[in-house]
Amino acid sequence: MSCLMPVAPCGRACTDGSGPQAAPATRRRRLLRLVRAVTGAAVRIQVMAHAGERAQRRVAVCGAAGVVTPLGVRVEVINPSVPWPRTGRGHLVVSNQVTWLDELALLVAVRALPVANAEIGDRKLVGGLARRLGVVLVQPGRLRSVADGVAQATHRLRRGQSISVQPDGPTSCGVALGRFRPAFFQAAVDAGALVCPVVIRYRVDGEVATTLPCQVRDDTLPRSMARVAAARDLVVEVHLLPALDATTGDRRTLAALAEYAVAEVTEARRPTAACHPDRRAFTTSRPSVTPPAPRRTAELREASPGSGGSSDRTGRDRG
Repeated sequence: MSCLMPVAPCGRACTDGSGPQAAPATRRRRLLRLVRAVTGAAVRIQVMAHAGERAQRRVAVCGAAGVVTPLGVRVEVINPSVPWPRTGRGHLVVSNQVTWLDELALLVAVRALPVANAEIGDRKLVGGLARRLGVVLVQPGRLRSVADGVAQATHRLRRGQSISVQPDGPTSCGVALGRFRPAFFQAAVDAGALVCPVVIRYRVDGEVATTLPCQVRDDTLPRSMARVAAARDLVVEVHLLPALDATTGDRRTLAALAEYAVAEVTEARRPTAACHPDRRAFTTSRPSVTPPAPRRTAELREASPGSGGSSDRTGRDRG
């Protein structure tokens, strides 16, 4: 089907709506706040069209937080055991893909602009904002478009900008992890940037993993947003894992290592889907032999401040 995005078997039957629900008045209030937040973010980005990249990036981060917060969603960041070093180059942030909230959470947590489907660029409001912010737009079914996207990502990484990509293909319910496609790992190799694996997970009602916010094949964005607005105590967990040095491996090795790192976390506590289809069309079993690991960030001397632990979106230490 595509060199970058295979077809996931997940459908609406995978979504879990059995968690605690907010009151109807709370749902309506959240949706109204969301509309105001999106409108306000669009106006601010339009006003900042001629501002510098840092100013536009701050507006984008605030806009992403302004979309997540009105829906009653909390972003919780779990810091890596080894801090991501500061090398002067950007970070290629690679994560699993569950829903439209993923990229907003990554923008809030690590300030990484996403690689997105070129269809977004055709939308009147969102497309203009994406292009103005420097989002890399790619048509997954076209090799030339993917190659151009890799070149754009390489250029941004060399300039110190962080890019987020979700190489496991289309959105899924989070029960199964797709194989990581190596295309965009070439950007990290060419730019000499770090590859930073990240795990996105969702939970409700304390510690219960959930598929509630997923946006799958036969689902729609409004329906997914309505489920998110109706949920109570929904938390996005952003697990930052130790970075990989792209200068010591090729793109396929890096893709395999990042996939192993993400799978170790996602498979430890999988969400429960009401009816999950056969996963063999989406992912094959991983080999039992782990590929040789390139140099980890523990061996790099230019470490940034910080330590392992958990913090929420406001940066407060949670132990």
